Amino acid sequence: MGVTVIIPTYNRSDLLKRTLLCLQHQEADEALFEVIVCDDGSSDNTKEVACSFEQDMDLRYCYQKDTGFRAGTARNMGLHLARHEICVYLDTGVLIGSDFVHSVIAFHRSHENTVGLGIVHGMNQKDDQHPIAKFLHSIASSEHPEACLSSPMLRAYPDSRQMQFDFYEYDMDRSSAPWLYFWTSMASVETDLLRKLGGFDESFHGWGHEDVELGYRLWKAGAHFRADPSLRALHLPHEQFNPVQMTNHKNQLHFLKLHQELPIELSYVNENFNYEMLLGQFNIGDEYLPQDYEHIEQLIPGSNEADKQLAVGYISPQLAARLNLTDVYACNQHYAEVIRKHLPAIHTAYKAGFVNFCNDDSYGTAIITDVWKLIPITLLSLLLDEMLRMAKRVYVLDTDGLNLETLPIVGEQLPAGFSAEPIGRRGKTDVYTITRRDIPSPTNKFSLERPV
Repeated sequence: MGVTVIIPTYNRSDLLKRTLLCLQHQEADEALFEVIVCDDGSSDNTKEVACSFEQDMDLRYCYQKDTGFRAGTARNMGLHLARHEICVYLDTGVLIGSDFVHSVIAFHRSHENTVGLGIVHGMNQKDDQHPIAKFLHSIASSEHPEACLSSPMLRAYPDSRQMQFDFYEYDMDRSSAPWLYFWTSMASVETDLLRKLGGFDESFHGWGHEDVELGYRLWKAGAHFRADPSLRALHLPHEQFNPVQMTNHKNQLHFLKLHQELPIELSYVNENFNYEMLLGQFNIGDEYLPQDYEHIEQLIPGSNEADKQLAVGYISPQLAARLNLTDVYACNQHYAEVIRKHLPAIHTAYKAGFVNFCNDDSYGTAIITDVWKLIPITLLSLLLDEMLRMAKRVYVLDTDGLNLETLPIVGEQLPAGFSAEPIGRRGKTDVYTITRRDIPSPTNKFSLERPV
């Protein structure tokens, strides 16, 4: 087993040299690893610095024209050229120990079909003028920059994911969304798996999300995720060429367009709530909420045959057929697959519908089942806004006697700005028409009123 180290770079020849010196000092035999420097259009002396190491290690340099920040495309150049079984992605300016290659090989021998996540001190530390950053840079400027890894000052620059790594005891499969931690500052993956998935999506331009998008596809393909404290590094803080916020949000929206699924839309709209708690609650919500509402179709007014009908929540194939649905947003993967299997003519997506890429009034009717009770009120406001934009009529179902007390988030109220008009009851379920209020209530508190 061998390792291909892929380093994307752009006009950072000084930092690139630090990383290559660390690779030059590896204890592993030269035959066990190769280095591919992927230049994203540098105009400085990056090529000269990279090629100066060709006599000391198996190193190749490749270049693509500068048409903007295209780190994913640069990394794919390295993947295309890789000759070894494991690909390791390292960012320019990441310093590693002399046992790095041996540690990567040992990890993948012990963990088949597993993504290796390194512990990278200094992740998200951007202030290169901080006194500790200057101190670490002074060590890194020596011929043995990996000496930084033995400095106690590293405690001031923890990996920003360390709390999650500790919580899951480095087994990220225990997380609801391990792909969120796939940051290519230092990550290793089996080469064949990367090639099977096509590597990075090259439609991303600018900084952000091209790595977690690949992580998401790796996760969906069945790969495991594990962090390993033996894979340890330091990311030297440095100034940014452009504020990352300029492209981060744009790329996050692009990520959502590529994968219109609940985990991605939640990561896009979620602000102050525990992401994994919310996603976990959606995944088990079918254990607490109804999936079939007998005779509820008798209360939903008929629509024009040309209109599309949408329902959101946990929905049985029988209910979908009785409601003559054209679309279902299933709030967990299991129910999405069940609907697709039994009713392939219905367009079924694994999502809640917080963000949608369709025109206004695309649907005649939208029905929100009891799933609304699992959604924090600020996110429920987003969902109702979207449903009212997308559909001519919006209905909410409210069932009595649901045992939701053991769930961390339970809502029994609508957000301010919306009104609920009761239209009838079947069994234990009431149906309400939802509209916007002309003047939002300043109290922000009102419950669904049950019909007499």
